[in-house]
Amino acid sequence: MGIFHKTILKTFSINIKTMKTVTFRIATLIFVVSTVISAHAQGTLFEIKDGLDNYALKRIMENNVNTLISSFKMAVIENKKPKLSKDNFTVDAIEGIEEMWKSSAMNFPITELKSRCLNTSTGYQVRGIPVDMLEADKAEERQELTIDFQKDGKISAVSVAIEMHRYDMIMAEKSNEVDYSRRQFIVDFVENFRTAYNKKDMKMLNSVFSDKALIITGKLVKEKPNSDITKMTLNNNRVVYIKQTKMQYLEKLRNIFKNTKYINVKFEDIEVTQHPKYDDIYGVNLKQYWHTSNYQDVGYLFLMIDFRDPKNPIIQVRTWQPDKDDKGNVVTKKEDVFRLGSFRIVR
Repeated sequence: MGIFHKTILKTFSINIKTMKTVTFRIATLIFVVSTVISAHAQGTLFEIKDGLDNYALKRIMENNVNTLISSFKMAVIENKKPKLSKDNFTVDAIEGIEEMWKSSAMNFPITELKSRCLNTSTGYQVRGIPVDMLEADKAEERQELTIDFQKDGKISAVSVAIEMHRYDMIMAEKSNEVDYSRRQFIVDFVENFRTAYNKKDMKMLNSVFSDKALIITGKLVKEKPNSDITKMTLNNNRVVYIKQTKMQYLEKLRNIFKNTKYINVKFEDIEVTQHPKYDDIYGVNLKQYWHTSNYQDVGYLFLMIDFRDPKNPIIQVRTWQPDKDDKGNVVTKKEDVFRLGSFRIVR
């Protein structure tokens, strides 16, 4: 074969490769544009406003969130579970979203959504994304999501978020970079813990409690009006504290999950405290609102989280104390709430 023919074939081969590259880029551009147009048409569009300088990665992450929005809207219209592609979501993210969907379908309000991008140890995160939980009561329907991304921009997890101002307060109290990293982990931990109740994730709840965890639950007990103990208690009520093993607690939860369609758990007033002696032990205090179709309560939740294994922190202590009785009488004062100093740590 002559040099002329070889040159033609080589040029032809290069042109084919170039055409494939151009075709791929055009196809990608068409996909991104069509997703954006679809999001605009449905009245919702997500944008990262700051925190990420990599323009290409920013566009990938925005596209993936807009794909999530479109898939939720279409699923609500069709009354089916959302169609989620591995091109946009990890396998774990798809499984987690589908489990959440079993408890409640979700939809996004008609608005333009903007969020700043945060760096995490595994990639990126956006917070405060409003969503409507359609199984919840109307007054509790509007909630917020946290969306996590891998370093390539693919969505790796979706969880129900705490308030953005509370997140900023917790992170502002950092003492050093290690403390900052642990606080960020604790916020994610608390949000995943809350989401585990929403999606009835027994596997996750089993994994986060130490096998020897101390679990204490306060229970209101009515006393007879003329009994001696009534004279020493508040408004004919007293709180009895019941100690449970991890297995007893999880078995009770399993039965609740089995007999309840949707569980709406909300956390407020979250405080994070580092132990003054053992810097790998943290206390988390928060107010918990538990609401199902046939039961609701409000109380103070305390978690003692052990970071000795930084990749697998576990709950060593969990306590719950009721806030008020059914008549609105306070039964647990703020100064009586369990905290990190309420427990002696022996090593």
